[in-house]
Amino acid sequence: MGRTRVRCLRFDATKRRLALLPMVVALLVAMSPACAAGGSTAKVGSTLTIAEPLSPPSLDPATGANENSDYFNLAYDPLIILQPDGTFKPGLALKWSYAAGNKSFSITLRPGVRFSDGDALDAAAVKGWLEHAMALPGGRATTYFSSLKSIDVTGPLALTLNFSSPTPLLELAFSQLLEMGMIGGPKAVAANTLATDTDGAGPYMLDKASSVTGDHYTYVPNPNYWNKSSVYWKKVVLKTITNPNTVLDALRTGQVQLAVGQPVTSVDAAKAAGLKYVAPLTLLMGLSLNDRSGTISKPLGDVRIRQAINYAIDRSAVAKVIGAGYGRPTAQMAIHGDDSYDQSLESRYPFDVAKAKELMAAAGYPNGFSLAVDAANVVGEDTLGQALAGQLANVGIKVQLDVKTDVGAYFQAFGKYPVATLAFGRLPAAIDYQILYGPNASLFNPFKSTNAELSSLYDQLLSAPSDQAPAIARRMQGIIVEEAWFAPVLASPLVDLYRSDITGVISTDYRVQEYTTEIRPAS
Repeated sequence: MGRTRVRCLRFDATKRRLALLPMVVALLVAMSPACAAGGSTAKVGSTLTIAEPLSPPSLDPATGANENSDYFNLAYDPLIILQPDGTFKPGLALKWSYAAGNKSFSITLRPGVRFSDGDALDAAAVKGWLEHAMALPGGRATTYFSSLKSIDVTGPLALTLNFSSPTPLLELAFSQLLEMGMIGGPKAVAANTLATDTDGAGPYMLDKASSVTGDHYTYVPNPNYWNKSSVYWKKVVLKTITNPNTVLDALRTGQVQLAVGQPVTSVDAAKAAGLKYVAPLTLLMGLSLNDRSGTISKPLGDVRIRQAINYAIDRSAVAKVIGAGYGRPTAQMAIHGDDSYDQSLESRYPFDVAKAKELMAAAGYPNGFSLAVDAANVVGEDTLGQALAGQLANVGIKVQLDVKTDVGAYFQAFGKYPVATLAFGRLPAAIDYQILYGPNASLFNPFKSTNAELSSLYDQLLSAPSDQAPAIARRMQGIIVEEAWFAPVLASPLVDLYRSDITGVISTDYRVQEYTTEIRPAS
């Protein structure tokens, strides 16, 4: 577009994060690489090597597994891009709009975009992608789009999603944070190859010949990418390194330039080594008291027992250890800035061993009981489990902690344990309901806990005006806290460590994950 001047539109961050009212968002921009790439063009580096704590079981972004987001971000542009200030800008979609009541969502696609296999991106491809995502076993699309009833292709680059009930926050679902807008090519979808190979409309594509599954994944520039000015590397390598000490050594010696998803306990050592870091409060850590009906652990079926667990925890003491001075104790599954956060709930469960014992005796367990707990050895969950086991022992609860060295095994076992350690990312209340504690949250609500008032409030939240939505979200949080479905302990950073020869590692309280495609050589 040469010297065409365009204005990259922005929205009020608070309103965008709470946008639960009928609205029309018209984002009309010219196809300017300057706007899409943040207004600048950086030099192209040779190789960016990133240390990852996990290797992905699948490379298909339709899984929605945002714990593996870097593997998706490189090869797939999203329909809508979440920015560091919490606002949204065009990605593969140039504009989008809700109809009244949030029951339909119309998208107009960017013209001239091609997948890495050369096929053109069009509305039919997006429809086919969404149908693939909805049908993918174990994928998260059915959670985000649970009331999707039809998809109408209204033009070569236009489509409308129709829902049977109000469905807000679709910008977030179609962003890089939740991955549903990362469109795969129709041929790859049909051939069912996306689990092991890439075919996206992003800046890079997988080089299978230079990759080893479970060890390292090499990405090279996509020759068909629509915005070549934002391709900052000749090669990007994602290398699985699970040991935080090994990660620090690799950063010090320059074997890797960036390490993502590191425990906060690594920050001081990284600073001493002259490394940089970003550490927004990202994870809500504690216990998920899964078996709220007492199916396999009868005591947990009594709310007094779940409340006793909350009283037995010294949150401040644990936060100092697990958060390494960077965390913050919390008694709810939200912190300040989240739509469901309620300051008054922080005093609901003060550390009170006597109160915990009193509740346990009233529930018929004066001598305590044994409790099996599923845990993973990532982001300090294993240490958290050990600390809480010691505190719960003081009220007679004998924790049998089962720490999984493989995160996949932890998730597979999650629904077989009455309790599990939890490190859950901060999200709006509506999405928390969908994927964390609502009846259709299959992974994190394995025993299908329900609460009629909570479900009613969720329905109200979906169509509430923006000025009323936070009050509803807070009432939902209040029920979760009073019913003690969780035992939250702290909000902790999820840390990215990096060397000074790169820039663009941006994580904030509004966008708590770095966006891999923004990382470039330092000028």
